[in-house]
Parts: sequence; structure tokens; C-alpha cells
Amino acid sequence: MTEYSQNTSAPIGRMTLTALLMMSAAPGALAQSANETFELEAIVLQYQEDATGPVNGDKNPPTVTGSKVPLVLSEIPQSVSVLGREEIDRFSSSRVSEALRYTAGVSTDVFGDDDDYDWLRIRGFQADQTGIYLDNAQNLAFAFGSFFIDPYTLERIEVLRGPSSSLYGGSNPGGIVNYVSKRPGGRVRELTFGANDATGAWTEFDFGDDLSNERSYRLTGRLEGGDKYDDLNNGFRGTLAPSFKFTTDGGTDVTLLANIHYADEQHNGSSFLPYEGTVESTPEFGYIDPNANFSDSDWDSYSRKQASVSAIVEREMDNGFTFTGIGRLGVAHIEERYYYPFGYAGYSTTPTDADGTLSLIAFEHDTQVRTAQTDLRYYGTVDAGTVSHDMLFGLDARYYWLDETQASGIGTNSVVDPSNPGTPVLGAPYQDAVTTQSQIGLYFQDQMRWGGGWIGTVNLRHDFVWTEQDGSGAFSRNDSETSYRAALAYETTSGLTPYASFSSFFNPLAASPSSGVSKPETGQQIELGLKWAPQGNNFSLSAAAFQIEQENVVTGISPNQSQIGEVRSRGFEVEGKYDFGNGLTLAGAATFLDLEVTKDSNSAIVGKAPTLNPKQELSLFAQHAFVGDLEGLSVGLGVRYRGESYADPANTLKVPSSTAYDLAASYAFDNGFVGNLSVTNLTDERYVTGCQTAYVCSYGSGREISISVTSRF
Repeated sequence: MTEYSQNTSAPIGRMTLTALLMMSAAPGALAQSANETFELEAIVLQYQEDATGPVNGDKNPPTVTGSKVPLVLSEIPQSVSVLGREEIDRFSSSRVSEALRYTAGVSTDVFGDDDDYDWLRIRGFQADQTGIYLDNAQNLAFAFGSFFIDPYTLERIEVLRGPSSSLYGGSNPGGIVNYVSKRPGGRVRELTFGANDATGAWTEFDFGDDLSNERSYRLTGRLEGGDKYDDLNNGFRGTLAPSFKFTTDGGTDVTLLANIHYADEQHNGSSFLPYEGTVESTPEFGYIDPNANFSDSDWDSYSRKQASVSAIVEREMDNGFTFTGIGRLGVAHIEERYYYPFGYAGYSTTPTDADGTLSLIAFEHDTQVRTAQTDLRYYGTVDAGTVSHDMLFGLDARYYWLDETQASGIGTNSVVDPSNPGTPVLGAPYQDAVTTQSQIGLYFQDQMRWGGGWIGTVNLRHDFVWTEQDGSGAFSRNDSETSYRAALAYETTSGLTPYASFSSFFNPLAASPSSGVSKPETGQQIELGLKWAPQGNNFSLSAAAFQIEQENVVTGISPNQSQIGEVRSRGFEVEGKYDFGNGLTLAGAATFLDLEVTKDSNSAIVGKAPTLNPKQELSLFAQHAFVGDLEGLSVGLGVRYRGESYADPANTLKVPSSTAYDLAASYAFDNGFVGNLSVTNLTDERYVTGCQTAYVCSYGSGREISISVTSRF
């Protein structure tokens, strides 16, 4: 495959108008005489190779997140973070949200130590439903209809902050998280055995190699079982991700990826707990035990069966442009039964007796999901005199089908002396519906370069969305939205790139007009930032200040809802890495966030901050790789600080700040084995990550110790 670099030019020289038409792929252009010739400037191919491969400590790596074409981070006019395998493996992360704890702009563990789902917020907005992408194609989730991706199957985790509908269509305003799958190519031999202090254990394997005739394969998997850290919480889960790559006789690269996940487990406790007893002590019994579980060990269950298969094609055209596309099919079946607390007896927010009797909601659902999607892109560079145009033309389409039933019952349990509350009597399903959403988007990007460092980026996209639901709340709604991004940057010879961007978003809601929903959420962002990554240097720094306006927010309580709500998010983020050259490296991130409800049907909360959003989040990780007699030993210490947040919409209750310390160490033996130790929440601090209301507060993870041995051969 031809290698492209931002500093490599590929002169084309003289070309006829016919060649120009081929290059721009503009059907229906004006015909000209075959004898007419025009002199064109050289085409300079700016695109970056291997934007989905290992990061390998690159301070300014190439990526396709935020551009859909391969560019280095400094050339993308939005704030982006790229985590490679080193960051993912550092603390033996078994969920993506665990790997993102040291990333600017991202709030993780929103509902505590949930083993089965990645609760994420970016710049204050929920990102786990409409902001998750796998290989740049959306993993849409609605209600409980989601796809879980084990981070061991990923080569990278990339975060694009800010509205991104001009590239990705309907999505949340805070940004997206793009999971980049491990792909075949080159020899890989890795086998890991690990265990933790909850008596859980796992094995991981990653095998791949090149075959003859430009073919390669890879087989990645992870199996985990045993007890987890909360009472009653145990089970088994497994992931298998085979992949195969080949090149056709015509020169088209084809990569086939599959991801199969199975889980048979029970739920964690430590979440959906009342404010009194978690954030504040009670006179009756003090604090609720963070490891307590008030569900029923004989009835509680969590089952997930899912599979997806993707095909990625790439072909370099004779005119210098590249065509690439992805298609994916996915199915998932999720079943859950769980007792979750909802206050104390009588649904009180405070204890009503010495035993701390809890009111329980018995919840059961059966959810099936089917998805189909494709994203086709055609891009290349045209040098038109003094201005170079990196052009992208794209079309993506997505179909999402959800069949769900939900039912509930009631029960009680004691905080002081918990026991099995028994098998509940459930009422008739209150939700029994099939929901479908289809989306088609056409998009265009032109990244212009001129004047020895100026970079201007223009994006335009239009989407058509069709949403339907049957059942008692049957509805059908069509949406049509245009999204855009405009940005200006200047790249200096020292590697410093300041930029300014303006972008918009829309989020098509799967809700009925009878529920007060008649149009998508919309909004826009202005972002001012800088990126500093000197070529060949040992540090990188990025910073951004932003303001996001979210409009058409649904307010009120069904059936009396409306879309008059507005929320404003203002903030500042900074993220940096420095390698001292003597084995010591530092990585830090800081987020300062100010969210405010600026319009709502309830005037009492206008001017207040939404819940679940810390005002500050700070992190620092220091790692030292020893030399000499201790060569092979690496030790790292991290600290993460979560600032105050509000626990109720009226902002009368606060969740206090918390600080957690993490330890990571590894030793590389001469025989190819590597031993790893990770300890998260080293001091075993009891803390609450956030409260949605006074009824719904969640404990953060306690101390968790993991050890593993990896063989690479």
C-alpha cells in the first residue's frame, strides 16, 4: 500500500481536464474539447497512514476520529484524546469507562461500579446512548438495547469532544467515544492469566500472523469468571473477536471483523441508594455498606448474548483519491431481573425505622436489538494553486430495531440485616413495544491549507431520520436536519496549533409527539483551543475552552411534557504528557465544568446545575521505568480528583469531592514473560460518584487488586 505522510508530496504534473474530472469524481460536469489541456499544480497527499494501528507512545498520533480521514491530532479542529493499549492495560480495565478515568472532559462511573454497562458523560452530557462508535460507525443504544464491547478487543479508545453531527449524524452534544478494533497484520502472540482479590479470574489471548498472498488473520478473546466485589455479584462472561484481512486481485483491501460477547451474571449492588446513608450518615445505622447487595440471589440475573460482523474496504483509485467504507450487522439479546432500592420504607428519602428498611422495585426486562449500517467515504487532496483542498465526500446509513418488554413489582429489604427479598410478583408489562429508527446522511468536508500554516475546515451534512414505535404509545415521526462545522487553525513551525471552531449537533429522540416530543434536540458549540506537539519532541499539550448550547430539551413529567428546555455547558480542559528522557513520564488532565439550566417548564430550576456533573475533575499519572539492576521494572502512581456535584435538581443537596489513588507496576522478565500488578483506589476510600436525585446515589469502586502474567512469544 502507498504510504502517505503530511510531509510527503506526490507530484502529478500536467493533466488534461478529463483527468481532473476523474480526480474530483464530479458526475455531470461540463464537457470540454479533448484537445484542450490545462496546467495543474502538484497534488499533495496530506493523509496519514495507519491511523487505526498501535499508538506506541506517539505524542501526536494519526487518527480518523474527528475527520473520518487519517490526520494527525494537531490537524483536527476539535479536542481529541487517543488512548493506546498501554493506557487501556495499565489498570487491567475490564470496561471502557475504567480506561477513561484519566481522560479530560470525560466523567466515568456515573452510576458507580456497574460491571455491565459503560456510563459516560462528556462535557456534562450523557454519551453512552448516542455517543458510542465502533470503528467510526455508531453503536446506538436506546433504553436497555445496547452493545457491550470488551476493551481487550480494542487497539485504541478515542474521545472526540464537542458536537460532531456534521460528520457523525445524530449524536449527543458533548462528544463521542470511538472504539477502534484490533485488526490483523503482523505477528501477534499474547497469552495472559490474571486474578483479583475478589477471587475472580480471567484469561486473555491474542494471536495473529501474516499469510501468503497478502492475507493475515487475528483471533482475540477474553474469558472471565468468579466472584466480584459486591455481595451476590458473580458469574461468567466471554468475548471472542476473530478478524481476517486480504487484498483482492484488483488491489482492494478488505478487513473482516467479528465480535461475539456472552455474559451470565448477577448484578452489583452499591447503586440506586438513597442520599441519606451514602453521602450523609444516618442516626439509625450510619452508612450503608458499599459492598451490600439488596437484590435476591435466587432471582437476580443478567444475561447478554450479542454478535456483530463488520466489513471494511479500502481502495486507492488511479486518480489519487481513496475509497473506504464499513458495513456492519449486529444482534443482541439482553435479559435482566433485579431488585433496586428506591428510598426507605414508604419511599421515604430518610430511614423510617432502626433497621433501615428499604423500598425495592423489582424490575425485569427482555430486550432484543438488530442493527445494520454502512458508512462510505471518498477522499483525496487537490492542490488548486495557492490553496490545497483535502476533500471528503461521504454517505452513511443506519437501521436500528428494538423489541422490548418491561415489567415491575415491589419488595423490601433491611440495610442492617439484608436477606433475600424473595421472588416478586410482577405486574403486566408497562412497556411492550417495537421501536425502529433509520437514518441516512450525506456529508462533505473540505480542509484547506494555505500560507505556510493556515488550515481552514468546513463541514456540511444533511440527515433524514425516520422513527416509529408500535404498541400502546404508537407513533411515527420524520426528522430532517442540517449540521455544520467551521474552523480555522494555524500550524507553526514549532508544532503549536491554535484553533477556533463552531459546530452544531442534533439528537433525534425515540419518543412520541404525544409525550411532548416533536423534534430532535439541537444546539451548537464554540470552541477555542490549542495543540502543541513538536515533531520528534518528548511532550504534547492540548487545551480547549468551550460553550455548548443544548436546545429542545424535554421537560416536565409524562404526559405533560414539552421541548422548551435549554442547557448551557461552559468549561475548560487541558491534557498533556511529558517524557523526561530518564525513564520518568508524566500525564495529566484537568476539566473545569459549569453547567446551567437556562430554560425549563419548572422555573424553580432555571439557573441551577444539572445533577451528576462534577465541577472539576483532575488527574495525574507518573510512571518510572527503571534502568540498571532494576531494568524491566516499571512503577506508576496515579491520583484522580472528582469535585463537588449536586444531588437534586433544585441544588439543595451536594455530593462532596473525592480523591482516589491508583498504583500500577510491571516487570518484564528475560524470557518474554511480563508480570503486572494494579491497585485502584489504593486507600479504599468510601466515596459517592454522584446522585441523580436523593433516591439514586452510587458508590465508587473500593480497593481492587489485580495481578496477571502475560507471555508474548
